[in-house]
Formats: sequence, structure tokens, C-alpha cells
Amino acid sequence: MKGIFGSFRVKLIASLFLVVLVILTSIYFVINRTTESEFKDYVIKGNTNQMKGIEGNLVEYYEKNQTWDGVGTLFQDQVSDQLRGNRRGVGTGAGGSQNVALVGLDRNVIAAYDQAIVGEKVPPGAVGQGIHLEVGGERIGTVLAGPLLHGELDQAEQQFLDTVNRTILISGAIGLGIALILGGVLFRQLTQPLNKLTTATEKISSGDLDHRVTIESYDELGELGESFNQMTENLQASENIRRRMISDIAHELRTPLTVLSGEIEAIREGIYEPTDAKLEEIQEDLNLLNRLIEDLRELSLAEAGELQLNKGRTNLSELVRRAVDRLQEIAGEEGIELRGETPENFPALNLDADRILQVLNNLIKNAIRHTNEGGEVVIEARDRSADVLVSVVDDGEGIPPEKAKHVFDRFYRADSARSGDGGSGLGLSIAKELVEAHGGEIWIDSEVGAGTTARFTLPKSE
Repeated sequence: MKGIFGSFRVKLIASLFLVVLVILTSIYFVINRTTESEFKDYVIKGNTNQMKGIEGNLVEYYEKNQTWDGVGTLFQDQVSDQLRGNRRGVGTGAGGSQNVALVGLDRNVIAAYDQAIVGEKVPPGAVGQGIHLEVGGERIGTVLAGPLLHGELDQAEQQFLDTVNRTILISGAIGLGIALILGGVLFRQLTQPLNKLTTATEKISSGDLDHRVTIESYDELGELGESFNQMTENLQASENIRRRMISDIAHELRTPLTVLSGEIEAIREGIYEPTDAKLEEIQEDLNLLNRLIEDLRELSLAEAGELQLNKGRTNLSELVRRAVDRLQEIAGEEGIELRGETPENFPALNLDADRILQVLNNLIKNAIRHTNEGGEVVIEARDRSADVLVSVVDDGEGIPPEKAKHVFDRFYRADSARSGDGGSGLGLSIAKELVEAHGGEIWIDSEVGAGTTARFTLPKSE
């Protein structure tokens, strides 16, 4: 039982059943009351119209006596004659359907074919269906015939009303059944994609990231299916990145560790002497390990949004000059011209000077690394309305489009032949995270044979 009522489809159908049932029940009672009231008014009006023959005698009686006192006998005789002429039977009960009465302006019965109802008050709605008696343009009373007080109808009239009510009930039941059938079909179309999503979610949670859900619709459920598939693709891509990153980290750590282990082992076996030069080589390998570990730490902090930025008002032109001065020697050793082109009156920005200097160093080193001897690297900065645009331009070999979109990935190197150049493969990834931490953007424009331009923005409002 719990499993049945735990089904989402059953809950939807049960909700539809209750809603339709409430609506149909409300409609039934409204129609029933309206039909009964209107039908009774119709019966009263129809029966009353048969009493038009007594109208003149009653008006004449009132004009002569200026009162209705003593009109009872006359009224009964007039009604009897009229009914015999119409060949209609007369109900004798207090609510008889053929009861005829003379009603005053206060809706009290003055005279009636059935004396038992004299003095009773008729409903206000019934008065409007009667024959209004007037003298000198003023109403003096109303003649009514039919179910006046308790609303009882004669057998034929009640059978008609019962038939109408029964028809309404049958129509409502049929409508309820059709609504449930159509609702079941509709809810099946609604819950089938949800069942697919549930199955897909279970498979994804069990590790099957290759599974995709197929929802052939163009509504919100179709959009949900597309979003689910996109989420799964992102999860799969993240998992692949995680595995590749672990493999890359292991590879990057293995190389200097293997070299260190070999050199230390060679010294222990007496192959190498522990000279200052050899110890300096070992120290360089240790420094490489330290840089790699520090880069990984900074990258993980930046991606987690936990990297602390010590912001302050900073002159960007001064940062560019410091970066150029710091790397001028390295560029000279490679036979590359390095220069900065920034205006002197550059606006001060609110940023972490050390982190932006780190971004410039990483971008400039990457540009030098991919520029041939005799080339040049230029750092430009331009003031714009909402931000500042910094460009690091080189005239190196350029990067193919299929590789350019991956340059900010961890451990990615566009040229695998340069994998032993001392870089950790994390410089551009760190630069990207640091720029975005400042609220800016970073991207690469490159053309094979025409060089590469790394650009990033820094907002003035930060």
C-alpha cells in the first residue's frame, strides 16, 4: 500500500480525481439548486397564467369593497370554476402543486383554495411569477398558483426534475471518468521522463558517467533532460580532468624525484663527488619541486575561492616596469627584446600588487618561452571606460586554434617539446585564477606564424 501511494503518478491522479470531484460536486449543487428554483418559478408562472379568468372578478370585488375582507368564499368559487373549465385537478395539501392563493402586498396569503395556508407568507421570488392585481395603477395583490410554500411539485413535475438531476449526475460521472483517463495518459507522459531521469540519476550516482537520458519533448522536461545531460558531461569532464591532473602531478613530481634519487645514489656509491656544483644541481631540483608544490597550493586555493588578496591602490604602469626589469635578463639570454609600453598617467587600481605581478611574470615567461631568438615581447596597457586592458604580445610561432583553447588547463603545454623547460605547466592556470579573483577576464589570441597575444582585464571598481 505504501509503495502504491508513494508513486508520483498515483499522487497526481489522486489529486486530479479530488480536484475534478470537488469541481463536479460544486457544479452539481449549483445547477441542481438553480434548475430546481427556475423550474418551480416556471411551474408557478405556468399554473398562474391559467388563473387569468378570475382576475377581473377579484379586481371588481376590491373596487366595490375597498378591502379583501370576506373575499375567501368568492376566491374559492372562482378558482373552482376556473379549474373545472381547464379540466385540471386540484392539490389539496398545504404545498399542493395546484394550490391557488391570493397574496397581499406583504406576501401573506389572504385567500386560498386550501384554507390551511391562509396567513402564511410566500417566498419573495414567487411573487414575481404571479398575476398582479391593480386598481388605479396601484397594486392591490397577486394571484399565484403552484408550489407556493414548501415547494412540493406534483408527480409528473417531480419526475421531470429528478430526471434532470439524474442526467447531471450521470454526465458528471462520465466527465470524471474521461478526466481520469485523459489525466492518466497525460500523467504517464509527464512521469515517464521523470522515471528516465531517476534511472539516469541512479546510474550516474553509481559511477556510470557515460549514461545519458533521452527526453523527446520541447517543454520544461526536455530542458531539464538537456540540463541533466550537460551536467553529466560536466561531471565526466571534471572526472577526466581530476584523473589527468593526478597523473600529471605524479609525472611532474616523478621526474625531479627520480633525478634527485639517482644523483644521491650516485654520490653514495662514489660515482660523483659531493662538490658544490653537484649540490647546486640537487638544490635546483629541490627548488623545482618546491615551486611545483607551491603552484599547486595556490591554484587549489584560488579555485576554492579561499585565496587571500591584499588589495590596495596600485600603479599598474609601475607593476609592468617591475615585471619587465625582473625578466629582462632572462629575455636577453634568449636573444629576445622585452619592453613595456604603458602611459605614465595611468589610473591607480585597487588590486593585490604581488598577485598581479605574478600574473605578469607568468604571461611574460610564457611569451619568452615561445618566442624565437631575435623576436620581441611587448607589454601594453590601455585605459578603458570600465576597466583596464593589459596585453602581452609576442611574435613567436603562435598556437593552433585547437590548442589555444586549452592553454589555461592545468599542466597543459602547447609544445610538448618544451616540457623540460623548467615550467610546472601551472603558470597560465594560476594567472587565470588570479585575474578572475580580481573580477577580471583573461584570454588568448593567437595565429600560427604570427605570434600570440595574452590579454586580461582588471575592473576599475574592484
